[in-house]
Amino acid sequence: MYKVNRLKSREMFPLVKEIIESGKSVRIMVTGMSMYPFLREGIDSVELTKPNYQKLRRGDIVLIVRDNGQYIMHRVLKKEKDCFYIVGDAQQWVEGPLRPDQLFASVTAVWRKEKYIDCSRVWWRMLTGIWMYLLPFRYIIIKSYIRIRKIAQKLNIRKDAN
Repeated sequence: MYKVNRLKSREMFPLVKEIIESGKSVRIMVTGMSMYPFLREGIDSVELTKPNYQKLRRGDIVLIVRDNGQYIMHRVLKKEKDCFYIVGDAQQWVEGPLRPDQLFASVTAVWRKEKYIDCSRVWWRMLTGIWMYLLPFRYIIIKSYIRIRKIAQKLNIRKDAN
């Protein structure tokens, strides 16, 4: 079992940058809910590698650095010759245009608990492609899912009480 250390991004990411620039990968825990349902805070971790802007595709998860120094992990919505746009899986707000020099790392794998998920697998790309297509409807889908889960939990609590 691994020991998890919590660090501020300004403390951690200079070291992460050094490691991925040397050609190695780094695994970090997901924080925040902007990539829900594909990435879950405190449950999932991601493998970061050195990014390649030329190979960047719609649906790839990337870590970027905003001009104010804030680090954000979102999915590529659109890539052009000299800029790209990103959006969180739990969001409808598109961020961009972003410059290629703001690209900090690419996510190549997701670890759900201790299960490895390769982000280049066909089924993963297919699911994320569908989710990207559903961008205008995400808010309704996520809200409905949360309501259904709450109802199911209440029904299970009542069933267990009997």
